[in-house]
Amino acid sequence: MVEKAFSEIKRISLKYSFEKKESYLSKLNRGEVSIDAETKYLLSFASRLYEESSGAFDPTIGKLKILWGFNSKPRLPSAGEIKEALKFVGLDKLRFENGKIISKGVLLDFSAFAKGYAVDKACDILNKSGIKSALIDAGGDIRVIGTKPGGLPWQIGIKNPVGAGIIKVIELKNSAIATSGDYENYFIKNGKRYHHILNPKTGYPAWGLHSVSAIAATAMEADAYATAVFVLGKDGGLSFARRSGFRVILVDKDGKIWDSGSPR
Repeated sequence: MVEKAFSEIKRISLKYSFEKKESYLSKLNRGEVSIDAETKYLLSFASRLYEESSGAFDPTIGKLKILWGFNSKPRLPSAGEIKEALKFVGLDKLRFENGKIISKGVLLDFSAFAKGYAVDKACDILNKSGIKSALIDAGGDIRVIGTKPGGLPWQIGIKNPVGAGIIKVIELKNSAIATSGDYENYFIKNGKRYHHILNPKTGYPAWGLHSVSAIAATAMEADAYATAVFVLGKDGGLSFARRSGFRVILVDKDGKIWDSGSPR
């Protein structure tokens, strides 16, 4: 059963890979295949979050992702290149006809929540098999089933994004946590640091925070919320979390920790 759960993670990872040219998502972006039921579900989730976050979370950020090259060869684009790429960013620009994308140049990228979705699907398999206690960690996207053997909650440490050790320990039961940070995928150009979490409105990396850890009922929600809050920044992100009913822990540019508190 565990093997089946991890096979499901692999299936979703391959299907929604933005980088692999023969993945389902790449073919969908090229208009070669029609949108299927699973992808409609994911796009519906992304569309709802796009609206709720006022566009801070945007699944059509693909053109910018290619331009910056964080998953291949990172580079600093010119202001003109970014302005041109922004013409193809925005969920309102995505068009379908007979189930196929017809808005050429508008590229879907599910990397901000597909990994969380894969973790959730793996948890579904374990739950259906009767497993009452488990932890699944897919590169920082974590979801737990029940409590630890013995009844104690799972304890998850949040990494210090500006130094060694951890900044906070979170107790989880039947919930999930995901972290977005500026400290793993970045480059330095002319003394300035550029990271991979892009603001879909400006076309540049989102500034103001070092890391965001979101706690939610599902890994997909936690994954997506972490990205949205990072783009919104401290004030907007804390407000969004409290309004939407999830908990978020932020580390700002000065290393100060902010906690939105327990979800309602």
